[in-house]
Amino acid sequence: MKDEILHSEAYFCKNCQAPLSSEHEYCYACGAKKIDSRLDLKLVFEEFSSIFLNIDNTFLKTFTTLFTAPEKVIDGYINGVRKRYLNVISYFTIGLTLAGFQIFFLRKFYPESLELPGITDNADQILIFNSIYDYYSLISILLIPVYALMAKLSFFNRKKYNYTEHLVVMGYVSSQYTMISAILLVFAAIFGGNFYFIGNILNLLFMLFTAYCYKRLLKLTLSQLLLNILLFIGITFIVLLGVVIVSALIIVAMGAGEAFQHSV
Repeated sequence: MKDEILHSEAYFCKNCQAPLSSEHEYCYACGAKKIDSRLDLKLVFEEFSSIFLNIDNTFLKTFTTLFTAPEKVIDGYINGVRKRYLNVISYFTIGLTLAGFQIFFLRKFYPESLELPGITDNADQILIFNSIYDYYSLISILLIPVYALMAKLSFFNRKKYNYTEHLVVMGYVSSQYTMISAILLVFAAIFGGNFYFIGNILNLLFMLFTAYCYKRLLKLTLSQLLLNILLFIGITFIVLLGVVIVSALIIVAMGAGEAFQHSV
């Protein structure tokens, strides 16, 4: 095949440098589409629509299937299926992008939705919350290993997944939640909702969606699932309590420091 290509009009794939003929629309070696035209807005829109707007694209397939049959996406990726659905890194990146847009939009146009009475009145405390918003994406990334560890501990009696595979599970689950919550929180802010109040409600839905996914992934009965959910809730409570205590200590310490400065 390569010899036939070399004897035809010469063309080389821009992605892998494999020799192609002018008749080929896709590279036989890497599958990339052959692009001869100069980059313009039409081409950019075509690529965008093929990735996100086409009904048969992997993003929509991944998004809808995670609701209807999450085991197809997650177990498929773990077992080597890489083309049918969007891989976990790409999916997580899209989720982070939407989350970043959500924070930018709320801070720019609806800052009142981010107000927490009794907390954001203090300048130092405002600085803390602004830092959280500034590093929202990084915090989201760092939470995935925590979620995976919590899932590993919660389902310790189920040996199907190792820790790395739990990372994949929680990567998909948290990305799905992030996309949905980002959209809902923006609409909630537009209609006067509070980011933290609505967010706490959505956190409950996140736990329910996580339980639903693990029920299907591990093929649990309802009674088995309830036992693991109780364990997961217990672990989550301990982790959240630790976060609240640490946050409170930081806020109190900063408040005490400010009081000391005023006294001096």
